[in-house]
Amino acid sequence: MGAAATVGAGLRIWAKNWFAWFLVTLAMTGVVAVIIAWVDPWTGTFGVQYWVGEPPFSRPDPTPLAVILTLVLALFLGPWEIVVLTRSALRATFSEPPAGRAIIGRTIRGAHSILWIFVLLGIFLMPVVLLLVGIARATGSTPGIVAFIPIALLLWAGPRLATLTHVFVGEDARGTRAIAGAWRLSRGAWGTSLGTLLLLLLVAIALSIVPSIIVGEAFPSPVIGDAIPRAVIQALLNAITTPMSAAVVAALYLELRARKGVLDQQALQANLARFD
Repeated sequence: MGAAATVGAGLRIWAKNWFAWFLVTLAMTGVVAVIIAWVDPWTGTFGVQYWVGEPPFSRPDPTPLAVILTLVLALFLGPWEIVVLTRSALRATFSEPPAGRAIIGRTIRGAHSILWIFVLLGIFLMPVVLLLVGIARATGSTPGIVAFIPIALLLWAGPRLATLTHVFVGEDARGTRAIAGAWRLSRGAWGTSLGTLLLLLLVAIALSIVPSIIVGEAFPSPVIGDAIPRAVIQALLNAITTPMSAAVVAALYLELRARKGVLDQQALQANLARFD
């Protein structure tokens, strides 16, 4: 399959399961995001960027509860949600999905593993970015070229690592093994992965246009009357786009494994069963 067919397959998977995934995403991260907007409208409006830097305007200090909830969201609930949706999306690809299996199950055991994988990925990529930027500045490159380096690195490495979470969940590959596995899986298929991600991005943008306009025009201020409706709209949107992304990447993961001749449904079922 090409990129368009892969995205189509992923959207069909999502369409069959969207409501359950919508509710799970809303419950795991959406509710907490609304609570953050309620206890601290400024953090709910600007996110963690509000905590650092010198603002062009006066601002109150972030409330301790908002800081705690934001860290819980980023370091625990977010990674846990990724494991839940990835496992559920992969399981939905079976011709006869196992009956009676809970969506969440014991997926909590994978939350710390997925977070550690992301930490390792940052450790690997950050020195590369800093090295390339340093070389560009030392050679007298223009600011535009320096700014383009992280974008170029993202376009190069992003498609190669697109299936990272699915490799972890589907193959029980942890830490550096998950990163290496995703990299090997996409060898020779960078164009397909890039095309799939770009098409998925276009779909997400199309879905986000109207809600973004509503948020920007109707609820622009960091006050509780604007922050809560804005957080609700964003939570509803994320509850659609996040599971959709997991389903599309699941289709890409299976396509790449099929190309390598290593698609084993029984092994995949066994690996997913460890979260039951």
